Amino acid sequence: MKDVQKKLQDIGINRLVIVDTTKKDVTHRGEGRDMIYTGDPENDAYVLSEFLSDSITMPYYVEIPFYKYRTYCSSSGCSLEDMRGLEYWKSWVEMFMMSSDPNLKGFYWNLEPPMMFPSTNGLSWEETISELATMIHVGGFEFIWIPYVHTTSWKEIKDLRVFNPTSHEAHYKHHAAYYFDWVFLQPGYYQGYIAPVEISTLQTWKEYVDEAKSGRYNYKGIDNIYYEFECDGAVLMKPLYWQRACDYVRVFGKPSQRAYYYDVNVESLEYLKGVCNYV
Repeated sequence: MKDVQKKLQDIGINRLVIVDTTKKDVTHRGEGRDMIYTGDPENDAYVLSEFLSDSITMPYYVEIPFYKYRTYCSSSGCSLEDMRGLEYWKSWVEMFMMSSDPNLKGFYWNLEPPMMFPSTNGLSWEETISELATMIHVGGFEFIWIPYVHTTSWKEIKDLRVFNPTSHEAHYKHHAAYYFDWVFLQPGYYQGYIAPVEISTLQTWKEYVDEAKSGRYNYKGIDNIYYEFECDGAVLMKPLYWQRACDYVRVFGKPSQRAYYYDVNVESLEYLKGVCNYV
């Protein structure tokens, strides 16, 4: 693991986001489902914190596990009854913040839908996120989020809760991105989630996203919404895929803040750095 981290640092990656493994089947799909859950948040956090302290040698964000371990997720969706809940998350975060690991930079909210989640147990998503964000920021840590935006419809994009506090007949104090230090949007362009998969589609996506986030600032009063660059091992085998990955650089440039999804294949990033200065 330390060799991989050295390679990442050598090509210019300066922070990690630690997430649970994700298997794309109908039983579990990440977002905490592959992170051990005993029902005891302090113990769960302590065990993971000790492991990361021994294994990670560069600054990192650790995901706050949304769902319980190995909970069922059908092909049509997931049940909010299986989320770990605010009291669990608060205790889990509090224990993690007691870590003496100097590499712990903050926390990652690992639920990816840009609309967040409906009210549960009498609490709205905003009450939940604002309470966690306050804990994290008072503790001196950062809070980040990487939601997907898999559409090129202007109407759909502008109504997403990540940008809009009054979308879908609901009104909140702030848009969802307000509570985070950094938000990186997943276009899904590389994977073909927005179509047709050609550079003009990504350009349209960026145009609409930039318009939707215009004038939207976080709790510090800064523009905190950026983009995620996406690739995987296919770039090493087919020109189509490295060309598609390089479209991100052509359209987004190299913004001061950016995230990378690379399917844990460091060689993909090394290759793309040489091809189109990807990192």
